[in-house]
Amino acid sequence: MESVNGAHRADVANAGHKDGKAVDKHTNGDQPDRRSPQQIERDIEAARANLAVTLDEIVDRVKPANVAARAMDKVRAQFIDSDTGAPRKERILPLAGGVAGLILLVVVVKTKGNGDKKVKARKSGKKR
Repeated sequence: MESVNGAHRADVANAGHKDGKAVDKHTNGDQPDRRSPQQIERDIEAARANLAVTLDEIVDRVKPANVAARAMDKVRAQFIDSDTGAPRKERILPLAGGVAGLILLVVVVKTKGNGDKKVKARKSGKKR
């Protein structure tokens, strides 16, 4: 059984033939299959087992909790050194500065917007 990116693949040779007929790895083109019924049954069981493993791995891979855990691991790897467990300051400080700048921008915009409303309210009150 061969593993590619964690997914097992059944050992299938020659998935198709130029005339559209499936070609089995145990046949030689136009030659008849010379396997015994017991061997065919064993091959079918092996293929079923491979398919079951593949399906279990697919289900495990797309499970929402596992997807979230992998995403958290990727984020954590960006900000924590996997060898030492120490925070990566060269990544954290620019992010913290960006967040602080964004918060400051929001506060300034909100304050300025509220100030304009107060000025307009004072002006309209003086005219009355």
